[in-house]
Amino acid sequence: MPKPSENPAHVRTFDHTRLAHLPEYNQAAHALNQLIQAITREDIDMSQADWLTAVRDMAAAIPFTDMCNNCRNLDVPAVPAKTELSSDGWLVGAYQCHHCGYRWTCGWSTSTPDYL
Repeated sequence: MPKPSENPAHVRTFDHTRLAHLPEYNQAAHALNQLIQAITREDIDMSQADWLTAVRDMAAAIPFTDMCNNCRNLDVPAVPAKTELSSDGWLVGAYQCHHCGYRWTCGWSTSTPDYL
């Protein structure tokens, strides 16, 4: 395994051949690349490790998406931008609508079944 200084991308050995035939696999990669370009355009300070953590957290939070009650935009549900886990097994997500900018919170049980 290379040292982090020898592998600044933090890439690791992986095999996604079970997924690569799905068009959504490449669409997800394209969407993540567009997000990287937006981060660069907006000059948001983010390390590679922070980026990978953010992507992992976003993926883990997909079962906790919510719809905006302000504009009722149903095109794309919002993924929580911030979460807090309570001691009693609840996740409280802070959301922002990508359409109208409305912000809200919503609580979810973390015992929600896996979505896979």
